Amino acid sequence: MNNIINLENAHHFTLPNGLGVMLCHTPEANESFISMAVRAGHFYDPDDCQGLAHLLEHMLFMGSRHLPKPNAINGFVEQHGGTINAWTGTEYANYHYSCSGDAIAQTLPAFADMLRQPLFEEDALTNEIKNIHAEFEFKKKDDLRRLYQIHKETCNPEHPFAKFSVGNSDTFSKHDCAELKRRLKALHQTLYCARNMRLCVASPMPIPQLEALISQCFGSLIQGELANDRWPPLYTENELGIQININPLQSARRMIVTFALPALQNDYVTKPLNYISHLIGDEGEGSLLAYLKEQDWALNLIAGSGIEGDSFKDFNVSFQLTQEGLENKALVLEALFSYIELIKKAASEEWRFHEKSQLNALALEYEENVKPLGLVIEYAQHQFIFDQHELNLLRSTIGSYDEGILENALSYFTPDNIRLKIIAKGVKTTKTCAFYEAEYGIEQIDQNLLRSLASPKPNPALALPPPNPYLASEYKLILPEFGFNIPNKLLDEGDFRFWFAQDQQFHSPKGDIYVSFDTSYFSDSLLSVAAKRIWLGALNDHLQAKYYRAEIAGLHYRIYGHQAGFTLHTRGFTNQQTLLASQLLDAVVNFIPDEKAFEHHKALQIQSLHNSLLNKPTNRLFSRLSVLIQRNTQAPVELLDVIDDISYEQMLSCRAQAFKQYFIEAFMHGNWTSDEAKHFSSSLQEQCSDRGGAPLSRAVSKLPVGGALYHEVVCNHDDSAVVLYLQAPSPSLTDTALCMVLEQMLAAPFFNALRTEKQLGYIVGTGYVPHNQHPGMAFYIQSPQCEPKVLLEAMTTFLFQQLNEIEFYRFYWPTIQQNLIKQLEERDLTLSMKSQRLWVSLGTQDLGFNRNTKLAERVKALSFEEIQEFAQQLAKRERCGELVLFSRGKFDALPTNEKRTINGISQFKQEIPYY
Repeated sequence: MNNIINLENAHHFTLPNGLGVMLCHTPEANESFISMAVRAGHFYDPDDCQGLAHLLEHMLFMGSRHLPKPNAINGFVEQHGGTINAWTGTEYANYHYSCSGDAIAQTLPAFADMLRQPLFEEDALTNEIKNIHAEFEFKKKDDLRRLYQIHKETCNPEHPFAKFSVGNSDTFSKHDCAELKRRLKALHQTLYCARNMRLCVASPMPIPQLEALISQCFGSLIQGELANDRWPPLYTENELGIQININPLQSARRMIVTFALPALQNDYVTKPLNYISHLIGDEGEGSLLAYLKEQDWALNLIAGSGIEGDSFKDFNVSFQLTQEGLENKALVLEALFSYIELIKKAASEEWRFHEKSQLNALALEYEENVKPLGLVIEYAQHQFIFDQHELNLLRSTIGSYDEGILENALSYFTPDNIRLKIIAKGVKTTKTCAFYEAEYGIEQIDQNLLRSLASPKPNPALALPPPNPYLASEYKLILPEFGFNIPNKLLDEGDFRFWFAQDQQFHSPKGDIYVSFDTSYFSDSLLSVAAKRIWLGALNDHLQAKYYRAEIAGLHYRIYGHQAGFTLHTRGFTNQQTLLASQLLDAVVNFIPDEKAFEHHKALQIQSLHNSLLNKPTNRLFSRLSVLIQRNTQAPVELLDVIDDISYEQMLSCRAQAFKQYFIEAFMHGNWTSDEAKHFSSSLQEQCSDRGGAPLSRAVSKLPVGGALYHEVVCNHDDSAVVLYLQAPSPSLTDTALCMVLEQMLAAPFFNALRTEKQLGYIVGTGYVPHNQHPGMAFYIQSPQCEPKVLLEAMTTFLFQQLNEIEFYRFYWPTIQQNLIKQLEERDLTLSMKSQRLWVSLGTQDLGFNRNTKLAERVKALSFEEIQEFAQQLAKRERCGELVLFSRGKFDALPTNEKRTINGISQFKQEIPYY
């Protein structure tokens, strides 16, 4: 998959009208990917109509000359096996879609029509303003969006970044519909012209035919002019050297240090900012983060790009602070500048640069899961900045060490070139930002502090990373052995099961190891789950600095909780992966956190659980659905009280009990020989000798058929939300296939009826929702203007009507069937995805490892009469279990029958039968 788009062979040409085109011929691919970049972002909004570029993007989907109905382009592309979407950024808007490989001949003319000849119907315009307003309302309590608005209000007000980019009904209502239509047409005519657009296409269609097709579709675009991109500076002296205090909604303590940089585009070969962020973001022993954690000042650090444009770039160092770190923020800054000084002094140490080069080369050579659509989007926009030769080199490795370029980039990392954001509850604020009502304040950074940061004292605890011990000199492929193309059970001893398979598909020197621990003392009560969460947090923290070098050398690991215990997962290059897995397992079995670590991670869990309660209503409802349906899954709201009260001794007792009796299932898949697998299996047995447990059940609640159960989720959000979940009667292939088919049939009509036509809310959709392989489907709406009763009535009315008129869908059935079969027959895109699929199959006892193939066969064999019967049984409420989850927001609760209402989660789980 990673070689499908070969940029070295990209073909570039320009149409006579000035449209620049980049083509990548992908003969092996079965899909086409298309992106059009337009220099038409929100920077080009008129001052008195901010958000117009965003509205224009929405309106292009609302009907064009040849496809006049709203969203008709979406349906058209979906019929041809793809999806279409768009976004509006600062300088650019981007329209992109995928389709079946040869369907580009049918879809590209429709795409061109959408971009060239939009209708701007006034009814659709009124509707889209409502949608944009609902989108705006939905994001009102999003801390990132609030932060972004404060950023706009604290940069140079003359720079177009300061404009309100989203728009809402208030900003648009300053103009009547006719005037808005006139302005949209004018903006479209000015900016959507050939010289101001760039196209990138990756397709199996041969280049000569593709060129002819593009000329035919876009040759008649008016030539126009390239839009101006000369803006004043993003920050003047007034906007640098300042501290911005921000009061967040979620509990947070963050400090963001922003260095104001020019774009540095000409340094695309050396890529100095990659090198600098690699060093500042290091998490190994001796690193800036390791030192700050030792002082108990910070929990996390991220270094890298912030906002950027063609002529400006923010480089951010973002710290997640402790309370003590917040109180000592000046000392955190001193440590940062001491570390930057070390980087400046080491600019001449060429080996560091070449090590980073090697890491990048490995990452690119063995890159997994490259998203072709993401690439064509990137390259459409890059054509505005780079020439053809440069474009073909953009994804090459860092190959050119240049001390001068490194020193130039580092010259911007000075105290007089910073902006400081402090994000925490209780900071001093004096203003409220427009639109999002976030409180903030601006003050000058103390001059004495800036002077001391300009000549930072050396800090003996800080050191740049040593050479990486996990980097191998070469990565070899093993010869595959007969019979290991699917998992083989190498060992089964009742309390220990070990599976092994080789990769015979991707020919990559990589692999995955999964080791799952089922232990009832980490899953059978709220107390044991609380203990597990704290212990896992402390364990991961303990391992972070120790094994960071492995991470950046392409050896990744994750230790995470699941409903029956926890799992260790390592993945990446097979060189030294078994050594890393053994080292990590040693820590898993023997690590006991001290009381200080316990208190620290207990506080973090409480903060995390509190923050999860502030999630958007729809997210909260789906999270609660998982809790109610899966026996051993716990709700944050119930865990909070238990974690609040748990003692260090209780955590130690749960941990000790958990490791007295447990069951292990392990799976090794990839570039190893069977002898290496047997050796690892033996060492794993020795390391984890106190087992004696049995696998734990992954039971699923059996919802009653014939009428819905109701459950309210209290959520700190003004929007109401409803999720209607229908549970299939069994996990059989037939029930699974019918759920998948019906959900796909109803998805587009549900969205069109309840969002596009009725405007009930911004978040409207359907989903196939299995729990532990038990099938089900969900219908959901989140709304800023309707109460739950209205939402549920609209959903059920729609469903009953469609189910009773299912004959209407007979015409669409072959297309839906074909698309679903295509999805189910999709090959694994990466080795890791294949490992995960095989691991999930082991967990669900699918020992043929072919459930998707069997499902595809069942869908092929499915008659429309079977779908009709299923729909009729659903309409009569004779087939599926029903659960309605709702959040009332600022409205009245859903009136429910007390007997059918779930109040206590634990009581429900004790009383409900299980599959």
